Amino acid sequence: MRKIIKKGIILAAAVMVAALLTGCGDSIIPLTENEESIVIQYSAGTLAKHNGFQQEGLTAVYPEEEDPKQDEEENQPEAEEEKEEQDNKPEKKEDKESDAQQEEELEQTEQITLTEAIGQPGVEFSYKDYSIVSGYSEGDYFSIDAPAGSVFLVLNINITNTGDRTAECNLLAKQPKFTLSLNQGAKIENEVTMLSNDVSTYVGNLEAGQTEAGILLFQVKEDMASQISSLQLSLEMGGKTNVIQIK
Repeated sequence: MRKIIKKGIILAAAVMVAALLTGCGDSIIPLTENEESIVIQYSAGTLAKHNGFQQEGLTAVYPEEEDPKQDEEENQPEAEEEKEEQDNKPEKKEDKESDAQQEEELEQTEQITLTEAIGQPGVEFSYKDYSIVSGYSEGDYFSIDAPAGSVFLVLNINITNTGDRTAECNLLAKQPKFTLSLNQGAKIENEVTMLSNDVSTYVGNLEAGQTEAGILLFQVKEDMASQISSLQLSLEMGGKTNVIQIK
């Protein structure tokens, strides 16, 4: 039906063009190609305007209806491929190695003294011993208690001026971070306090030959502290980590 209407429109347009070209007389009025195109389009548009079967303009474009079943079938292979890719992807490795592997690496790492690791000229740092306490206090101005199920492991460190003149020591500015491993277990970071004898924040002047009793405080599980077979101390400072000898 549409083809018949379109042919009719074209034929009518052709007749009108012929009439316009011939005019009322015998002679034909000459037209340029542009003028002929305008006449044809105008004529065809006028006829299409009165055509009830014509929707808009000279032609009506009807989009093909999409078959949802066909789309599903076309997309199915892609979905299956994506699923296969996900299934075939290797499992993401853990970012951190196991504690046992870390401890093994630390044992194989060359150990240095605490004095060498801190690198404070004229000052020696030496491990003395450790103690287990449920709380720690200094005078009447500082007191801290371990939470239920935990205790504090206190490393006692001697800070000694080995020179013959007063030595300034400012470890607070160096921001050292100590970690302790009990029985080759997970690392525990030290508690940072403003205690005057906290090695991680120690600031003071030591007279020649003077020794200060410093500490490092670690919060550990009570059951771990009850049976200690080994201690492993590490120091991270200035972007470098060292394993410390503890004797």
